[in-house]
Amino acid sequence: MSKKIPIYFSDAAFARLQQLMGEHGKPSPTLNALLENALAPLQHTVSTSKASSIINAELQKVYPQRTCPLPVTLESIPAGFPAPSVNDIDKVIDLNDILISNPEATFLNVIKTTSMVNAGLEYGDIVVIDRSLEPRHRSIVVALIDQHELTIKRLMVSAQMSRAELEEEFGEDGQDIPERWLKAESPEYDNICLKPGQTFSVLAVVTWNLKKMLA
Repeated sequence: MSKKIPIYFSDAAFARLQQLMGEHGKPSPTLNALLENALAPLQHTVSTSKASSIINAELQKVYPQRTCPLPVTLESIPAGFPAPSVNDIDKVIDLNDILISNPEATFLNVIKTTSMVNAGLEYGDIVVIDRSLEPRHRSIVVALIDQHELTIKRLMVSAQMSRAELEEEFGEDGQDIPERWLKAESPEYDNICLKPGQTFSVLAVVTWNLKKMLA
C-alpha cells in the first residue's frame, strides 16, 4: 500500500491503515469492517469510569427549547367573538418569551395547598417560579423554613406596611412585630411569624400562575 496518495496521514495513522488494508492494499475490508477495527482499540482501552469522566468534563448541560408562536388579534375581544381573519392578526408571541426571563433559574411548581386561594392560587394550579429575582414586599415567594419545610406564601415587610395594616394583623398594641413574615391568603390558615430560634429564607419568587380555565 503506497503512502503517496493526495491525503496526509501521520506515520501512526498510515501504519494502522496499512495493517488493515494489507501491504499492497489487499485484502481490502468492507467499510463496516474498517470502522469496526478502527473502533476496536477504543472499546478495549477506555474504561467505563474514564469514559464517564471524559463526558462529564467535556459536555455541558443542554436545555431543550421549543417555540410555539401564537397569534395576537388587533381588536379587543367582544362578547360575541367571531373567528379572526388573517388581516386581524397583529403579531405572534411565544409564551417562552413571556413566562421565562432567566431559563436557568426558572422552574414550575404545582400548588399543593389551599392557603393561597385569595391570591388566586388554587390547589393543583401550576406556577412559574424564578430563583434569580429579588423578593419584594408582597411578593408571593417560595420560602424554606428551618432548612427543611417549603411553603408558598406572600412575603410581608413590616416597615413597608401602613399602621392600619399592622393593626389589622397584630392588633393595636403592635408588640413583637417581626421585620419580615409570611402571610397566608386564606382565613383557614395562620400567618407564619418566626418564633425565637426559627429561620426562613426566600428561595424563589412566583411570577406566573398557569391556571386552567377549561372544566
